[in-house]
Amino acid sequence: MARDRWQRVEELFCGALEMPGEARTAFLIRACGDDRELLLEVRELLSAHDAAEGEETEDFLEAAVDGEVDRLVAGRDGQPEGRRIGAYRILRTLGEGGMSTVYLATRADREFRQWVAVKVIKRGLDSDEIQHRFQRERQILASSSHPNIARLLDGGTTEDGRPYFVLEFIDGQPIDRYCDEHQLSIRDRLALFRTVCAAVQDAHRHLVVHRDLK
Repeated sequence: MARDRWQRVEELFCGALEMPGEARTAFLIRACGDDRELLLEVRELLSAHDAAEGEETEDFLEAAVDGEVDRLVAGRDGQPEGRRIGAYRILRTLGEGGMSTVYLATRADREFRQWVAVKVIKRGLDSDEIQHRFQRERQILASSSHPNIARLLDGGTTEDGRPYFVLEFIDGQPIDRYCDEHQLSIRDRLALFRTVCAAVQDAHRHLVVHRDLK
């Protein structure tokens, strides 16, 4: 990373470090503006720091400069952060459903930089029936090309035999919060809702009926 770029990342990292979750997010969005890559770089560093419990900030930043952040977050029992799934390293949990967990991850082999969402079946729920459903969902996503449905990038099986798939990571926010923060009119909200409905209709054409659509 170029020196001036790293200085900007370090400045935002230190500024956000002591902030609580919502304030941290608002600060980074405001400070990074349209530079989404900068936002993701700082978020990745913060996630790795939060995972590296007990590590002094100065030591952590020195390790980050040396490209050793993986060392700081790897190998902690019971924690997903820092573990590898295929070619990806887990940064943090994005969300959980009844059947699976979705993680934010990044390429672990450093061939190129890419942030993704990795969806993995939960331990204990990997029966033949659920695995079949999960693999069918993966195949349906592979055949979809709708611009408002996240693209499937990769897939495979974890070391303990659970199937997973990798999706493009969309750094968004809940639709109601987006509407409120941008003070959208009723007409604009309905126009946005129609876009969502078009994506759902495309899923229905592929014989997908989402039973937990909010």
